[in-house]
Amino acid sequence: MKDQTNHINPPKWATRFLHWYCKPELLEDLEGDLLELFDRKVETKGAKAANRLFIWLVLRSFRWSAINKNQKLKTHSLMLTGQNLKVAARVLWRDKFNTTLNILGLTIGILCFVQMGLYVAQELSFDQMHSKKDRIYRAYLYEDYGDGRIFFNSVTPMRFEPLFKKEFSEFENVVQWFKRTYAVQASGDNWINEEVALISPEFFQVFDFEMEKGNASNPFTGRYDLILSEGYAEKYFGKEDPVGQTLTINLEKEVVEFTVSAVMKDISDNSSIQFDLAISNELNQTLFGEQALKGWTSVSQETYVLVNENSRIESVNAKSQDVLMTYLGENFNRDEYTVGFQELTDIHLNPEVPAGIEAVSNPTYVYVLGIIGFLVLLIACVNYTTLSIGKSIKRAKEVGMRKILGAGKQLLVSQYLTESIVVALISMLLGTGLAIIGIPTFNQLTGVNLIYSFEWWHLGLFLGLGLLIGSLAGMYPAFVLTNTRIMSIMQSSNTTGGKHWVRKVMVTFQFLVTVLLISSTLIMQKQIGFLQSKNLGYDYEAVVAVPLFANIQSGRFTERYASARDNAQLLQQNLQQHPELSNFTASSHAFGTNGWMHLAFEDVKGSFLWFRMVGVDANFIDAFDLKLVEGRNFEKGNTADERQSIILNETAVKYFGLTNPLEEKLPGSDFGEHRIVGVVEDFHYSSLHEEIEPLVITQNMSPIFAGISDTDFQDSPFPKLLFKYSGSSLLAVQDILEEEWSRTFPNRNLEYEFIDENIARQYENEARLNKLIGVATLISILIASIGLLGLTVLVVNSREKEIGIRKVIGASSAQIFGLLARTFSWQLALGVILSIPLTIWLMQQWLEDFAYRVSIGGDMFVISTAISVVIALLVISYHSWKATKVNPVKSLRSE
Repeated sequence: MKDQTNHINPPKWATRFLHWYCKPELLEDLEGDLLELFDRKVETKGAKAANRLFIWLVLRSFRWSAINKNQKLKTHSLMLTGQNLKVAARVLWRDKFNTTLNILGLTIGILCFVQMGLYVAQELSFDQMHSKKDRIYRAYLYEDYGDGRIFFNSVTPMRFEPLFKKEFSEFENVVQWFKRTYAVQASGDNWINEEVALISPEFFQVFDFEMEKGNASNPFTGRYDLILSEGYAEKYFGKEDPVGQTLTINLEKEVVEFTVSAVMKDISDNSSIQFDLAISNELNQTLFGEQALKGWTSVSQETYVLVNENSRIESVNAKSQDVLMTYLGENFNRDEYTVGFQELTDIHLNPEVPAGIEAVSNPTYVYVLGIIGFLVLLIACVNYTTLSIGKSIKRAKEVGMRKILGAGKQLLVSQYLTESIVVALISMLLGTGLAIIGIPTFNQLTGVNLIYSFEWWHLGLFLGLGLLIGSLAGMYPAFVLTNTRIMSIMQSSNTTGGKHWVRKVMVTFQFLVTVLLISSTLIMQKQIGFLQSKNLGYDYEAVVAVPLFANIQSGRFTERYASARDNAQLLQQNLQQHPELSNFTASSHAFGTNGWMHLAFEDVKGSFLWFRMVGVDANFIDAFDLKLVEGRNFEKGNTADERQSIILNETAVKYFGLTNPLEEKLPGSDFGEHRIVGVVEDFHYSSLHEEIEPLVITQNMSPIFAGISDTDFQDSPFPKLLFKYSGSSLLAVQDILEEEWSRTFPNRNLEYEFIDENIARQYENEARLNKLIGVATLISILIASIGLLGLTVLVVNSREKEIGIRKVIGASSAQIFGLLARTFSWQLALGVILSIPLTIWLMQQWLEDFAYRVSIGGDMFVISTAISVVIALLVISYHSWKATKVNPVKSLRSE
């Protein structure tokens, strides 16, 4: 056996590695011991085991005490990096003022960039958590019958689910979901109105919503199973295990006791599907009528398809019309009724497809915020470059001496880049740390819901970003200074003075972005102020809306509506005892929501017409101080008015072509008995994003429903009790409501809202964008101030001798101030001039989203320019004052 081991040697690369790193005085003994252990292992376990042991021992012996400190390890690059770091640390510590300015400016820029970037990344990450996301599509329905009858919906008929499963072999699975509000029994006889999702049993085979308890792929084991989120499981069952327990839900037609079969983790905010309670849509057969189940134009469900791995959605699009026509038959012409499919990951940021069950975001806002974050970071880098150039003037002779002593350009560039990278990495550490710590403050200031979850790869991302920022920001001053000729450096310290065009372009760009952000913020604030202060045509201050419910569990819509209206009257009788509550009225819709009933009909001429409708009581007009321009109001107690009278707004009169509207009827042949008794002045019942549409106000909706062919409403049409509060504290409303609600409906959960909050919520996206841009503007102003400070330092340093001579011959502080101000005044003027057309174009694009908007006007640019000039003058004044305090003799001896 010994003879067999004589020709077996350990791996050559491991032996060479040992010889490379090990000290000569240790190598002989260490290698002998390792070879002896190797031979023993060969005898006992064989060559492979011996090789593994030898490699492990060589690596294990690679310790600092054993490393050879000869020139093999001390490579030129390692020595250079270490020396550069030492020099960089000394230079940065010696010039604490400039170092602080550099770190402060970059830290602020990085903070803004990281927070804006996290928000943009969150918006772009919607629906990315599903493993099959690339094969999941949402169906949408497009109907075009001519004469303006166009219906575009991302909610679809219920019958699409069985139809798609039967006719399209390209689909691996088809699921539907939607949400509806039902009363859930919380404890005892207390009921809470909750949004309950009705989903297909195969829903979790398509989407990767994580289950905490229960069967992940098939959580519905029975017809009356219920799925809860973790949050709602704790809400209804506390710390108890909810699986197997029951929860009672009033489904309007029946009260059902559901069994909790699964608990899923709370759905993340970056999902286009959101729910906390879910039941099986197998109950659709008992919850909905024949029209909803089998109708082609009754839309409510979002339909999602999972395409087979070997199929493409294009093949489905190619044959979908043929498939539909086999079912639609003679009732529809070809291409009147079409189906399309939208990628799952495209839903959240594509407003061109109508929003479905959940709202979508405006991609313009996301991209604008991303650009703003980048611009702020770019301004910070420009400021760093400017400050570095200013500081490099004082180091010009240092560069000259190094060149005389033999330092090459590569060595000098690496030195200055090392300093820049050190500053950038420190700034990155501070900026990202502050950005993450400040997320709650960022959310509070801007109204967004930014959530950050740390992952280890983020460290590499932030480190790489810091290296990139340091390299880019430090590259220009490093190459400018090292390219200067030795004789020029040694003869004058002003060789990198204030005439370089690149630096001037950077400063002009900084002014341009700063003025653009200030102007945009002012214009947006003007528009939002206009939205908040515009007279909407009705009084909504301190108005409270309380949604009511129907008592009966079955019956037609009109019967349930009447039941809810009776409940509104009961509550009103109790609330009227409080003198601070007044102007009571009941309405099917409250102001501040965009879901008012949207109805359509075909008039006697065959034209297809749309209008809005609201069901009210006789107090509605007076309660909101609506102005009658013609006719009369509803009369209280007038049964004829209650049955058939309607009131139109001015837009409806024009839209329907009514010259003398009083006592006339709507221009349709199928409406029930009704008559127009009054016309109110137009008021903005929808948001100011939209033009005022024709509106019908009625106490009895039955005659109007009889003549319509299409219905659409997103807001619940059940009555809301509305009243005005005139007390001193709005907080007291809750106490009054809770007391009287518990007396009137002891087993029902109270819900209420303030109308003014609803109206403000209509513009929350614009308000959020304005806040975000406002924060970015403040940051850019701060960074610009630091940049101006660096610019002034540069000018003062480059003209130090000139300032000294001027002081000797009698120049005043004002003259020195003028000298410094003139140096960059044209750059400020050019930045302002260039920012104006860019701002006008951007703001016009934004204002197009509003039907009612302000004019941009020149005053906004005057104000933004004045702010920029004042900031510049303050910074210049400070350095002018410092320059006048310097002894001119010292300035003249500076050479």
